[in-house]
Amino acid sequence: IEDLVLNHQVGFFILADEEPTINRKKFIEFCQELIDRGLPDKVKWGINTRVTDIYRDRDLLKFYRKAGLVHVSLGTEAAAQMKLDIFNKETKVEENKTAIRLLREADILVEAQFIVGLDNETPETLNETYKMAWDWQPDLANWAMYTPWPFTPLFQELKDQVEVFDFSRYNFVTPIMKPAAMTRGELLDGVMNNYRRFYMKKA
Repeated sequence: IEDLVLNHQVGFFILADEEPTINRKKFIEFCQELIDRGLPDKVKWGINTRVTDIYRDRDLLKFYRKAGLVHVSLGTEAAAQMKLDIFNKETKVEENKTAIRLLREADILVEAQFIVGLDNETPETLNETYKMAWDWQPDLANWAMYTPWPFTPLFQELKDQVEVFDFSRYNFVTPIMKPAAMTRGELLDGVMNNYRRFYMKKA
């Protein structure tokens, strides 16, 4: 990181790790090393992590910000509690809201990630995720299509619902699965409507 900053004028980076905060001790050491080298004045950075880790580290968030952390993408996955249960999340809807508030209070930009397009998706559940996103007030909201990765056990399990087999379109934007109660077109329209409403209202 120091080499990238000093010799290649890099001003922002993202730690490409699903949950870099899972090892709290190591993450604290990483942040302290950045501070000790004087890097936070020169480079800012972002991570993806889980609501449970933010909850756990609530007293450390200002320290993380001091180390240059300015963007956290939170895997909230879904707004409706029934969908949180499907993902076996160790969290509750209210914890998502609190984690977002804690990050914003620490002056860290928050992106809330929602997974949509499960078999039980309906226009009502899509609308519920919009209402949750607006209630939680993250800085950014992102609705990603549920996309079982090809050649995984999950893909084999769900292949009867998969309608797109062009793997170049597995981009989390294109719906590749059909929910029981919606067409893929209706799903995409619903997601685009969520984006329009959220960001127009933000603007």
